[in-house]
Amino acid sequence: MENKVSVINPSYCVPHPVSIQINTEKGVAYSEKDDRLFYINDTYFSLHDRRVLYDDSNNPIVTFYNKSSEECKVFKGESSDSSKFLFRVKKMKKSSTIPSGITKLNVFLANNRDEEKSDFRVIIYGSKRSCSVYAGESPTIVAQVENNGGFKVSVYPNVDYAFIVALLMIVKDTECSDTEEKIDALSAIQMTSSILSLV
Repeated sequence: MENKVSVINPSYCVPHPVSIQINTEKGVAYSEKDDRLFYINDTYFSLHDRRVLYDDSNNPIVTFYNKSSEECKVFKGESSDSSKFLFRVKKMKKSSTIPSGITKLNVFLANNRDEEKSDFRVIIYGSKRSCSVYAGESPTIVAQVENNGGFKVSVYPNVDYAFIVALLMIVKDTECSDTEEKIDALSAIQMTSSILSLV
């Protein structure tokens, strides 16, 4: 993308694609050179439904608060103060507009108070075999993910890769459809059209 997409910190926006591998069992994100970039203090939500994502220097980046199995709120650093609120991720309920085998998450940034339209969308295919992150309600993809035993992530240029990692730490704990339908080329085109029209 030409313009920077910064949610957590503009320092995580770089003018080239970023490849990241996430070990979903351990909750650790690695660079292409296998250097640790981020990790979470606990791979599962605690009694208080709170987890923290740290960078490799042990600095807290964001805190996740799981309000329910359908919703997670994310705050900057280790704070839960409303002034540090960054974004909310909400799992959309199944409906006739969401194709079978697809799970959709809507992402609302802190300044999007009415939440009439999402700021980002995460479309998850099957039982997390792959997923795509879109900017708002547009067809513009900002990150793509393949499941290779973990998450192999391709973050597009000028996109906040810490934000993408934070999103995917939520995705890894999201209950998704386990439908693994075999589809032909025409069905794939139809499904793609349906996905792009999701609001």
